[in-house]
Amino acid sequence: MVLCHGMLSNRYNVDLHEEASVARYLCSRGLDAWVMELRGHGGSRRTVPGRPFDWDLDDFIQRDVPAAVDFVRQAAGADRVHWFGHSMGGMMLYGACALPGMAARFRSAVVCDAPSTFGPLRRGARAGRVYAKLFPAVPPALVLPFLGPLVWLMPSLMARRYGISDRRLMLSLLSNAIIPWGSSRTLRHICAMLESGRFRSADGSVDYEEGAARVDFPLLVLSSARKLMDERAIADGYERAPVRSKEYHRLGRAGGCSVDYTHSNLLVSPTSRREVYPLAADWFLRHAGSQAACPADQNVIV
Repeated sequence: MVLCHGMLSNRYNVDLHEEASVARYLCSRGLDAWVMELRGHGGSRRTVPGRPFDWDLDDFIQRDVPAAVDFVRQAAGADRVHWFGHSMGGMMLYGACALPGMAARFRSAVVCDAPSTFGPLRRGARAGRVYAKLFPAVPPALVLPFLGPLVWLMPSLMARRYGISDRRLMLSLLSNAIIPWGSSRTLRHICAMLESGRFRSADGSVDYEEGAARVDFPLLVLSSARKLMDERAIADGYERAPVRSKEYHRLGRAGGCSVDYTHSNLLVSPTSRREVYPLAADWFLRHAGSQAACPADQNVIV
């Protein structure tokens, strides 16, 4: 299986340390987990000579995802892979399925807080567009030095917004899981999608929103109870996926969890290993065999 991180993040999004690593948990359950990093993130190449910070969502969806999937298929000797994606990592799955032949390369998927449409997220993004025209890079590196002391002095402030009250855990995320520089081309692409309300390629030639309607493999959608985006954008992928074996879990106290999970702590809270990781592992193990060996049709919302 392939695990993909979220926006402005890297591999530590899914593999922070021994107790906060969905990748290591999946391995402990006997699954073959491969963690990828999109271009410009973590250990992946950040620039092309003469073209710094020159990538957008099209590069991720049309180049990086197929390359990673095919690499793992070849290395593992498998015809299809399972996919785990958090936030933008889940968006990449939907977008890739809009490409010819890509849906057939997936056996099952788990997506966490991942929008499949930008309709409910539509809004003005003029400030982002202006910034992207003036500067080539998005610089978390300029903000991180100030966030560290703030987290240490006011952990309750971070807890209210991000659901993480442990100072050391938050500092570990800031130090390891956030990339220092992002691409303004990616920002410009996202701004265009927010303003149009459409998840599509930068030139408009590929409608990535068609991807959800091509998901013909088992799909588990995890949604945090406290999120940063309209839940309709996340539920859309579940609702439009034509596969009959699919589930939707809203992770919060109302659904039986010990906490109301947020977009940020879904994979790294002290309780994630007990309440979130098993959902993904059980789903993958349930669908590890051939499609013919899948259990009876399911359509479950929790």
